Amino acid sequence: MRSRWPILGLVTVAHALGALTALAVAPLAPFLLESLTLSRMQVGLFLPAVYLGGVLMALPAGWFTDRLGVRVTFALGQLLVGAMITLAAWSPDFSLLLVMLVLGGFGFSVLNPATGRAVVEWFPPRERGIAMGVKQTGLTLGGLTAALLLPPIARGWSWRHALATAGLLSIFSAVLVAIFYRSQPAPATPSPVERPRLSELGEFLRRPPILVVFGCGLALSVAQSSLLAYLVLYAKDSFDVSAVRAAQLLAIAQVGGTVSRVLWGVASDRSFGGRRRPGVVASAAIGAMSYATLALGSHLPVWLAYPLAFVAGAGAFGWVGLYFALVAEIGGPRHAGLLTGAATACSWSGTLIGPPVFGLVLEATGGYAAPWLILTAVALAVVLTLPRLSPLVQRG
Repeated sequence: MRSRWPILGLVTVAHALGALTALAVAPLAPFLLESLTLSRMQVGLFLPAVYLGGVLMALPAGWFTDRLGVRVTFALGQLLVGAMITLAAWSPDFSLLLVMLVLGGFGFSVLNPATGRAVVEWFPPRERGIAMGVKQTGLTLGGLTAALLLPPIARGWSWRHALATAGLLSIFSAVLVAIFYRSQPAPATPSPVERPRLSELGEFLRRPPILVVFGCGLALSVAQSSLLAYLVLYAKDSFDVSAVRAAQLLAIAQVGGTVSRVLWGVASDRSFGGRRRPGVVASAAIGAMSYATLALGSHLPVWLAYPLAFVAGAGAFGWVGLYFALVAEIGGPRHAGLLTGAATACSWSGTLIGPPVFGLVLEATGGYAAPWLILTAVALAVVLTLPRLSPLVQRG
């Protein structure tokens, strides 16, 4: 077990590079809008395209993770997302770019099941909240790096060079995982365990509390993806700043998400007795307050936008580590990958809903107030629903 922290570091770095690649379109939104002459609603389709591929492949990705192991599945997924995003960089038009993003999402689907299973394999229950929180910072650290690295490349050369750079980083990540990741050594006298079957998922889906958990993940992803897709354009439109400076607000939001994921993981293990739901609910409440404040738009002073972006990121991104720790623990060692894949498919479906609806409401109303208030209501629904469930995991 002494090797578990270096393994966690490797998994987190690989997660970050994969997320940087898959989410590269978010900080590049203003450049894509101008170069391809798109509407704001069309810009809202980029992230859903990535996540559509993720949703379609999430359940098979979880099953492959349980059957083939973390190293093989994770490396192949990273290789696929890197290759497709690199090809997307040279797409001649909007439609083909969307197709490449969907195919990249097939590889992106591997990230949560593979990294979640790695944490369950290597960490005991009382350390999984911290480990999952650290591992999930890969998503926000990847988004942070993308927001700081890619817009200057796009400004200096083009958005195509920036997107190709992101794709190559994921290919590099695949090589890291293939060379350095290893599974936890098996016990000296292991008891035989039957491999999981896809049909066994039905046993979980017949439990209403688990369906509620999945529904809350979908709702929180609606809010998270909308913030990710539109915060840069919102800042540029509301505060009349450059695309590079607007992307810095997204970077600050990712910092807030990174910090909150780690802190909620520590609080879950040390203060909540291993319970995951309190941190998820608190993150949703913080998000609701932040979205309501963002609805004020240009009435906000510019200096307030920076701390507000940090808090909004904490609310929008902070819940993910605890959420997937909860799901993995419900599945247990045998079904952690399978159930995480199902939860990923459900929560990522929120990404197919959030940005397009945000964009439609934005264009219909001509302002950002209404879409932000809709996200406020979505987050509050989770705050009122998730605490009412009976315990889902037996803890010693």
